Amino acid sequence: MCNLRPLLAAALVLTLVGAPAVADRPNILVVIGDDIGWKDYGCYGHPSIRTPNIDALAAAGLKFTNAFLTTSSCSPSRISILSGRYPHQTGAEDLHMRLPADGLFISTPLRKAGYFTGHMLKTHYGPNGMKQFDWYGKAVGEFAKFLDKAPEKPFFMWVGFRDAHRPYRAGALKPPHDPARVVVPPFLVDTLSTRRDLALYYDEIGRMDRNIGRMVDELKKRGRFRNTLVVFLGDNGEPFPRAKGTVYDSGIGTPLVMCWPGGIKGGGVHEGLTSVIDLAPTFAEVAGIENSFYIIG
Repeated sequence: MCNLRPLLAAALVLTLVGAPAVADRPNILVVIGDDIGWKDYGCYGHPSIRTPNIDALAAAGLKFTNAFLTTSSCSPSRISILSGRYPHQTGAEDLHMRLPADGLFISTPLRKAGYFTGHMLKTHYGPNGMKQFDWYGKAVGEFAKFLDKAPEKPFFMWVGFRDAHRPYRAGALKPPHDPARVVVPPFLVDTLSTRRDLALYYDEIGRMDRNIGRMVDELKKRGRFRNTLVVFLGDNGEPFPRAKGTVYDSGIGTPLVMCWPGGIKGGGVHEGLTSVIDLAPTFAEVAGIENSFYIIG
C-alpha cells in the first residue's frame, strides 16, 4: 500500500491565491449533474446552450478540459467520487448497488474534522451512504435552511441533481432551446426528432444551471461565497447512444469546474488528464485532513 498525493489537488494548488489558515477552512459545495455531456456548456465552447451560471463559475475559477470519470453509470460513479475509490474497490461497481456497510464517504472524515455535512436531491447510494451526512434536503430551495444550520461552521454540501435524466417534458426552461440551433453529435442521426430531443435535453441542463445560480446567490447574500470551493461535474455522459453506459469520451468524460474566489485565481484552464478519483483527496487536502483516509492499495 502506498500513500499517493492527489494529482487533482496538485493541479489545484498551482492556481491557489494562498492556502487558508485552519480557522478559515473553505466550505465545499459539490453540484453533480445526472446524465450530462462533458462539453454541453457555454464555457466549453457550445454555441447555443444557455449555461450562464456555470460559465461564470468557470470564468472566476478553474476549468478542466480533459476530466474523466471512473465509470459511466450513475450510482457506481457517484459512490466512487464520494469515496475516493474505484468502483471495483467500493463494493458497489454496478448500477443500483448500495454502498456496503463498511464503505466510507469523504463526508465522514470532514464531519469528524468539524464540518457540517449535507446532501440534497438524488442520492442513489443506499442507507450507509445516507447516514454519513448530518442533513438532507429534497429541494434546491432548502439550501438556505442548510446554511442556517451551520452559520459558524465550515460546511460540505453534495447536491445530486436529477437533470438531465430522462424522461424529458416541455417546460423545464423558459424560453426553451430552439431545435434548429442544437448541435447534433456526429454519432446521432440529424433528424427533426433528434433535434427536438436534444432541445429538451438542453432545457434540463439550463434548469440545473439556473438552480446552481440560486445557490451561488444565496452564498453571496450571506457573505460565504468567497470562502466556498464550488465544484461542478457530471456522473456520466448524456443519455444517448454511444454516450451514457459506454467508455467512449462521450460516456466517461465530464465537465469539471472549480471556483473558490478566496483560494483560486480566476480564468484558469487545466488541459492535462484529470480523474475524479482525486476529488475526495482534494477536499481532504483543502480542509486540512490527514491523507490516511485515501490510502489506495
